[in-house]
Amino acid sequence: MDTIALLKRIYAKDREALFGNMRDDFTVHSPGQNILAGTYVGPEAFKAHIARIHALTDNTFKEELQNTFLANDTWGLVVHRMTAERNGKKLDTWGFGLWRFEDGKLTDHWESVGDQAHWDDFWS
Repeated sequence: MDTIALLKRIYAKDREALFGNMRDDFTVHSPGQNILAGTYVGPEAFKAHIARIHALTDNTFKEELQNTFLANDTWGLVVHRMTAERNGKKLDTWGFGLWRFEDGKLTDHWESVGDQAHWDDFWS
């Protein structure tokens, strides 16, 4: 499967495509100064990270794709808008998912946000 097709399946919430195409040492890099910031290594750690985001927002966290998928054999970039509600706060910012591939497998994912201060405040 080509990398753009894989990214489209991942962002369509196809968990088989996501977790079935990861290396065991797949690493997520989550930015900022907030309760989500850090590095998560391995598929189980990423599953827990995703579950935590949804639990902390009472499942209001949403990603609205912007039909922007750029990729080659090594790198992929997806642009999306993220919204959520938590503890009386509203999140509304752009997101940029940067992915790295090696031999057709996902190796890394960087969660990048358009407004880091807003993101950090929301998750504080």
